[in-house]
Amino acid sequence: MTPVAERPYLDESSLGRFLRQRLDPDTLSNASIPRTARRFRPDYRSERHSLIVEFDGDQHYRSAKHVIEDKARDQILADAGYRIIRVPYFVQMTEPVIGHLFGNLITNRARFKDFPHGFITDAVVFPADFCELGIERFLADLSRFAAIRDDILASLERAAIAKGDWRLVYPPSVHDRLSAQPSCASEQAR
Repeated sequence: MTPVAERPYLDESSLGRFLRQRLDPDTLSNASIPRTARRFRPDYRSERHSLIVEFDGDQHYRSAKHVIEDKARDQILADAGYRIIRVPYFVQMTEPVIGHLFGNLITNRARFKDFPHGFITDAVVFPADFCELGIERFLADLSRFAAIRDDILASLERAAIAKGDWRLVYPPSVHDRLSAQPSCASEQAR
């Protein structure tokens, strides 16, 4: 079997490597949680830090069911004593992100992979394909990751220009909201 080439950007697998190298070498992957009545198997769990880290791929924005279930699950896990960190697929592990997500738990805040934030690969799912709850989650993520917000929005601007039609990148509601804000969807992408 031919080994799969490592992606240049953060994905679920490389997030696990990051966590084991910089947070806790005993980080568990896809393992049941002992302190809950429900059988959850989070992407990553550190018992040492009572921390759960989830990598949110595009399905966590395209499916209303995923958005609703994620919120309910996060509450159950928080009630069981865990801190939950969600890492969106369009965010990379850079110094501001590492500090924002992990605070003092991770002291090595050097960039984990040399890849820009945002929607920058050919196969990426853009906000135009998100469900309504996914759009709200995306907008909340833009606020949550304010330090890299402009990088994410610039990637959408570039994609809209490359595709020749902003509607393939943004749903109209997002385009209208972002166009009214500084350093957002440019008129040249129309």
